[in-house]
Amino acid sequence: MLSKKLRLYSRFKEITVQLSKLGIYNIYEYFKVLFGLEVDPSLKPQKIRQTLEYLGPSFIKLGQILSIRPDLIPQSMIVELIKLQDKVKPIEFQQIKQIIENQLKAPLEDIFQYIDPNPIGSASIAQVYFAVLKTGEKVAVKVKRPNLEELIQTDAEIFLKIVSFLEKHSKTVKELDLKSVIYQYKYTTLREANFEIEALNIREFRKNFENYDKKFYIPKYYEEYSTRDILTLEFIEGYKLSQLDNINVDKKQIAETITDAYYKMVFKDGFYHADPHPGNFIIKPDGTVVLLDYGMVGTVAGEKRQLLYEHIFAVVNKNLELALKFYEGMGMITPKTDLDKLESFVEMFIEKYHNKTLSNINLKEMVLEIIDLVRECNLKLPTSLAYLGKSAIGLDGVIRNLDPSFNPTERLSNFLTKSLSEYAKEKFNEVVRIIDFYYSLAFKLDKIIKLLNIERLTIRILFKDLEDLQLFYKNQISKVVLAILFGSSLIASALFSIAGKTQVSNFLLYFSVIVFIFLIYRLLRF
Repeated sequence: MLSKKLRLYSRFKEITVQLSKLGIYNIYEYFKVLFGLEVDPSLKPQKIRQTLEYLGPSFIKLGQILSIRPDLIPQSMIVELIKLQDKVKPIEFQQIKQIIENQLKAPLEDIFQYIDPNPIGSASIAQVYFAVLKTGEKVAVKVKRPNLEELIQTDAEIFLKIVSFLEKHSKTVKELDLKSVIYQYKYTTLREANFEIEALNIREFRKNFENYDKKFYIPKYYEEYSTRDILTLEFIEGYKLSQLDNINVDKKQIAETITDAYYKMVFKDGFYHADPHPGNFIIKPDGTVVLLDYGMVGTVAGEKRQLLYEHIFAVVNKNLELALKFYEGMGMITPKTDLDKLESFVEMFIEKYHNKTLSNINLKEMVLEIIDLVRECNLKLPTSLAYLGKSAIGLDGVIRNLDPSFNPTERLSNFLTKSLSEYAKEKFNEVVRIIDFYYSLAFKLDKIIKLLNIERLTIRILFKDLEDLQLFYKNQISKVVLAILFGSSLIASALFSIAGKTQVSNFLLYFSVIVFIFLIYRLLRF
């Protein structure tokens, strides 16, 4: 207990000393600035980002969590926090050697032909070393820093104490529910520090890109040389994005490759790399793009992807009602949400973008506008969408540095054609499921009536004639099914038309007209 208190005191002192260099002599004041509760013109977002980087893994990860919370911090701070660079002073190789030998249960010379004692990368969570296996394969060995989990737990406890103090002295802080941010930080950081999870992520990405363009590559990992604290990966020789001026490669082609791969991750796989900064890309001499570091990933479930498609469709067709459905379906509406203001903002958003071609849309600018919308209307930003926004801004920065004239949004049109076709199929399958449900329901009602007749059971119910009730439900169900068929066919026809599938679109249009006529007949007949 005493050692824990001493550890907390020591870490608290270290944090306070660093903050004093920023010009803040009270850690509580710093947190007010960080969360946008107080704005001091002398405290530029850049200074706050640099301080977070200096304070180590916990503060860097907290900054990354805050960069996806526009409901808590201002846009200027978000843009700066997305730039957080995870580089720290390396620890001695002797400690690393001990970790490797303890984890792999063998002396270093029995595992590698050679390992360079100087790290090729040193971040807050791990250090990376070049090595050669006994088989002759070149590898990158990622080793977690010692006592990392303990540091994360200590900093989480300090953060919670600070937030508790602020909540006691500020009603505004209490309403923000900052403790949920701290718990999210703790969960995310501990998860990223578990290399067994990162190994599973790599396996998933390699599976998703197995038959993809050879110009985009996911390095393999060596399971027999990997543990919870060590990850041994294929070593890729190449160039950083900042070094491409020195080699003969097509930067525009590289930008297209990166953009297409990300759109595939998000819109097709629903599983994407959530930290696209320049340091996570290596370019081979032949122009192949290699993506690194799979600790931070995001997911977009099928229903969420469907809502994204619907939102794009709504903007294109100026459908305000469908656009608002996106915010409701994503769970963004809260008791504090100003619905009138939300409707007004969404209407202005649609007016601005519905006539624009994708080549004229700035992805970063559009994401920042959505961030403003979230903050202004008191919306709750779901984690899946928040990571997606962060990744979009990061991706835009990477692409613009490669080729300032290249607009990544242009490439979206190639993918959305396929996506909207898949969306139409999903809608059609949804209709089939609804029809099957009602069709089965009618037969189950019939079966129940027959069973009651056979068993000669009498049941006192409010309706006079169960058979008349059954007939009534059959008629109503058939009308509902016809109405659903008509609406879904019409929507599918429009979607296939946008996707360029004219024949399918025309067929569905004619089919919907026939269904509509039959529906009118049933309504007039019964």
